[in-house]
Amino acid sequence: MKAGIDAHMVGGHETGNETYVKGLIEGFKSRTDGVSLAVYNRAAPWTAATSQVSFHRLVSSSPYMRLGVELPLRSLIDRLDVLHMTYAAPIWSAAPVVLTVHDICFVTNPEWFSERDLRVLRSNVPRSIRMAAHVITVSADARARIIEAYRLPESRITAIPNGPGLGAQVIDPDDARSEISGLGLSPGRPYVLTVGNLQPRKNIVRLIKAFEQVTAHGHDLDLVIAGPRHYRAEDAVAAAEGVQDRVRFTGYLTDRQLAACYRCATAFVFPSLYEGFGLPAIEAMSHGVPSACSNAGALPEVCGDAALLFDPTSVEAMADALTRLLDDTGLRERLRVAGPVRAALFSWTKSAEQTARVYAGAGR
Repeated sequence: MKAGIDAHMVGGHETGNETYVKGLIEGFKSRTDGVSLAVYNRAAPWTAATSQVSFHRLVSSSPYMRLGVELPLRSLIDRLDVLHMTYAAPIWSAAPVVLTVHDICFVTNPEWFSERDLRVLRSNVPRSIRMAAHVITVSADARARIIEAYRLPESRITAIPNGPGLGAQVIDPDDARSEISGLGLSPGRPYVLTVGNLQPRKNIVRLIKAFEQVTAHGHDLDLVIAGPRHYRAEDAVAAAEGVQDRVRFTGYLTDRQLAACYRCATAFVFPSLYEGFGLPAIEAMSHGVPSACSNAGALPEVCGDAALLFDPTSVEAMADALTRLLDDTGLRERLRVAGPVRAALFSWTKSAEQTARVYAGAGR
């Protein structure tokens, strides 16, 4: 079977969509039979081609050309059996389309998005779901929400968990300390880490308020917020004014810098109001960082009992969870041991194997 996958988004600052596509391609590279994968990308290939995986350059940066001309023609000329897209299907395709939709927060919580992003998502996603031969999402929670919102038959959508992001890569402790020093962090200074774009869904304002409560009760440590600024990032920056000497905004981090931040963290907190999966939780657990995570969306099914869960709408609940994480040495040790075990359940090889089965069912 010959499958094509749209990787146009790879090459800039990496977020969940880019991590998904890159991870899935690596998963297919580890396979030795079944699927030949043609990767359509704008940037130079970031990984070596193999007998199973080939790279093909997209010419135009325009989404209209990509969806209206380039990928439709590629599906025909390359004689694809299936074309794999993320969120937006092409206008037409000579091959059946498999569509990945990570979540539909733009439907349930439009206030988390800019008007521009809402217009794009509302225009593309419903049309693409109708067109798709099969839909992939990344958790049981996201699957149930998509079925409900679009009245999609259960037989047309499959939940396939992600593997870990590259922030989970192993890094030597000395190298990690050197990396965080380069970010202006003191290797000897304890800190709580959170990871994600600065936007309303990530719930950073409540986290900062909870952190203020924790430090007011005698904990001497910093809060490191790792991720680029996004829609309404100024809300989080303004909330940090009262504790600005203890809150560090790193901006966008490379995979190695991110791995170093996990490796040196005292604890990890993930306060998101919704996650279709939650890659940072897997990354933190893989490093054995004691973690406290929101109980919203897919995070309970991803974390299992390897993280302390809390209500993300309550500053007090978040502060209590952080305090427990910092004070209870028995809890910290249990989570430190349980985290890597839980994270090891997720891999891109497994994701690719399950995705190949979807391709086989959807392909011509």
